[in-house]
Amino acid sequence: MKKLIVVTLSSLVNEGKKIARLSGNRDLNEKIVKAKMKSLEQYGQLIPAIVVDATDAINQGMEVIDFTTGDVIEKEEAVNYLVLLEGNHRYEAHCELLNKNENYTGEFYIMYALNVEVTIAKMLSEINIATNPWKGGDFVKGAKMNNLQKELPLLDAINDLVNEGYNLSVASKWLTFTANIDKKVMNCAMDNIILPQLENTVGLERGQRLIEAAKEHFTEKNIKSRYLVDWIISKYDTTGDDGKPDFTDKMERFLRSISKEDVDYIKKAKGKTGGDTKENIINQKLTELWGDFEG
Repeated sequence: MKKLIVVTLSSLVNEGKKIARLSGNRDLNEKIVKAKMKSLEQYGQLIPAIVVDATDAINQGMEVIDFTTGDVIEKEEAVNYLVLLEGNHRYEAHCELLNKNENYTGEFYIMYALNVEVTIAKMLSEINIATNPWKGGDFVKGAKMNNLQKELPLLDAINDLVNEGYNLSVASKWLTFTANIDKKVMNCAMDNIILPQLENTVGLERGQRLIEAAKEHFTEKNIKSRYLVDWIISKYDTTGDDGKPDFTDKMERFLRSISKEDVDYIKKAKGKTGGDTKENIINQKLTELWGDFEG
């Protein structure tokens, strides 16, 4: 496949080429795929998808997977693959149309990225920011994807939470008791600039333990919202220096001690027009329970 030329997928398939994706790229969204299917049926593909050679991606430390099977592509077989950087949803839509609509005869068009001097990780972030703005979790996946060989326990843990559905801010709060791990930090990590706050693992075990304790009674929705973790952080901030070393043990016991009735009250809390907000109601209840727990 030549640079600066738009080619059809079918011609590349005839040459033995296959399509892959980066394992750390954003997950496919079913709603977006369906919308792309309608667009492809009505108008065809209006602009080509962007690809890079799988060999280049692997040489830059990225994990490449077969688009269809999800199997990891090893270096020796990478020569047969092109990696989609932009156009994943359109390609999935194209494949689904071929499988489900016998009247669909559309082609899929691709071309190489124009600026080969840019790293693939940076290229990916710039393409996605320009076409469909990334959310915090997307930056986390991008940062992880570009630092697969580095020992960054906090990044690994945040990536795990993001994959479970936590937003970046809440994940940062649980694991650092601050919102300092933000898009800027992750964007720097994508450029191989690891800021000090991403290397700091002081609160990592604490956060993981408290999440596990909260899971004993609270729903995932409660734990993934900011209300519970914000309240916990407020209690930590008002704890004296002499009490901070025992804070995790104490909070862990407290979270496990909350009754089902009290958890149900917190889950069902709703703000009132002209009255307390949902956050205030939850905070008041937790503070009341904390007071009883402390005796």
